[in-house]
Amino acid sequence: MRRLIITTIILFMAAIAITVVYFKNLNTSGLHTSQTMSTIPNNTALVFEFNNDDGFYDIFKDNKLFAAVIGKKQIDELDTLRSQLLGNQGLKNFFTGQNTFISLHPLKDHTVALLITIAATKNFNAEEIGKLPRQANKGLLVSAVNIDGKKGYTIYSGSLKKRFYLINKEDGIFTGSFSKELIDQSARYVPNKDKKLF
Repeated sequence: MRRLIITTIILFMAAIAITVVYFKNLNTSGLHTSQTMSTIPNNTALVFEFNNDDGFYDIFKDNKLFAAVIGKKQIDELDTLRSQLLGNQGLKNFFTGQNTFISLHPLKDHTVALLITIAATKNFNAEEIGKLPRQANKGLLVSAVNIDGKKGYTIYSGSLKKRFYLINKEDGIFTGSFSKELIDQSARYVPNKDKKLF
């Protein structure tokens, strides 16, 4: 009888420990997602969320609905940038599988620009982005910049012949755009921590 009671207590404690660990890990992802979303400026017209993996890009590359919303040219630019930047071996491990947000924002000239927001894994060092030109990927020219007090990078893609602006918002959350106006707006944006916008 004594052995049965001890075994039952041990199993009960193990069940409690497993439950605590499970719910603790389950809650972390949700908090990080809401923290990432809160850095997106609140003038967005539409937000797409997806998991950053190769499967997403294969599904949406030829999707007519997605192309109608953001434009085929911008999808091609995003795909090229993804392969050059997030596909780089130095960065790939830190961004694969992370929730990624693509938001559409109005500009002063009555056009729409895309803002990409993604959180890196906890052990990511932002200096890895500055090392890109020294690696095998010679198609990128990376320059460090300061945009409204936020550390950032101007990334010139030789294949796209365009600049992509990237800033480190907070806690390893990066946001980027091909539009300088939108990245300036994003750098200035301070979310209201007391109010949930989404």
